[in-house]
Amino acid sequence: MLVLSLVTALLATDPVPAAGLPVDDRAPASRALDGQELLRIGDLHAIQNHVQEAMPYYQRALAAFRRVGNRRGEATALGSVADLLERQGRYEEAGTLLREAVTIWAALAEPRAQGLVLLSVGRVSEASGQGGEAQRAYGQAETLFQQARDRDGRGEARIRLGRLLIGQGQADAGLALLQAALADARERADRRQQVSALGAIGDWYLTEGEEAAARPLFEEGLALTEVQQDLRAEAGLRTSLARLHGSNGRSVDAMAMARRALVLYQTLKDRSREAEAWAMLGSLSLAEGQFARAAEQHERALTLYRALRDQNKEAASLVNLSLIYAAQGLRQDATETQHKAILLLQSAR
Repeated sequence: MLVLSLVTALLATDPVPAAGLPVDDRAPASRALDGQELLRIGDLHAIQNHVQEAMPYYQRALAAFRRVGNRRGEATALGSVADLLERQGRYEEAGTLLREAVTIWAALAEPRAQGLVLLSVGRVSEASGQGGEAQRAYGQAETLFQQARDRDGRGEARIRLGRLLIGQGQADAGLALLQAALADARERADRRQQVSALGAIGDWYLTEGEEAAARPLFEEGLALTEVQQDLRAEAGLRTSLARLHGSNGRSVDAMAMARRALVLYQTLKDRSREAEAWAMLGSLSLAEGQFARAAEQHERALTLYRALRDQNKEAASLVNLSLIYAAQGLRQDATETQHKAILLLQSAR
């Protein structure tokens, strides 16, 4: 009730226009909100994923901090705006603001804050396909966290850099970072980072076809997620276990893991991951010869990918549907669906 009363009072004193409309900072008001107040209101919207509502508050907070020369506030507001841009898939714009924030924190000689922003720089760089930039950001973040004696931050940087290096084909270097991060997380009893490291190492073993080495890592991580009630991490590990069971022909176990992952992603309102879960279930159903169910599940994935405007994955869903039609002997349907996928990929270039 206190929070609601505060927000109501703030809204009454200085209303914010709808997202996307220009803000006139010269407009009269009974009392101008300061940067911190604007940030807090923006945060209340952001934690509810109300991106359009949060954005104007963060933008006004940024302007307010700049007017009074509050550099820490400016860097914080830049990070908040960048977070919303990242949620919208506007990775390059987010990266530009984050790099500006990095420069400010460096000038203020705050290595921990600088490292935290560099983790975000690495994440948006990965999302936009800039692997080299992401590697530099994570490496710089690790160094800064070490200078700040922040073991938690250093562990996070190691895990992200380790994953990235493995994806770039530098498995030895990546695994060394992940093993070091895992050992340190165990020493600190940091369950969240243990889960991240266990999942990353397990994924590598699974990719290499070493299911026997991967399974205990996934299961240890899953047990930890259930203790700390980390739904996102649990969903990720159940997805990995579904892949593992599916590759070994344990379809019942694979289906159970994939269904639970689907429910978790739906609970989290993560439509992209939900689509991936539907696609995995469709592939498992196809392997079992359950054509109608497989088609329905891939159609669900297709609908989500269309809504997300992810043309590459939309095309992949069409290819999966064509495989179902081909398995049923529906050659014309299979050919037409494949043709749609090809056209879609060509238009996405």
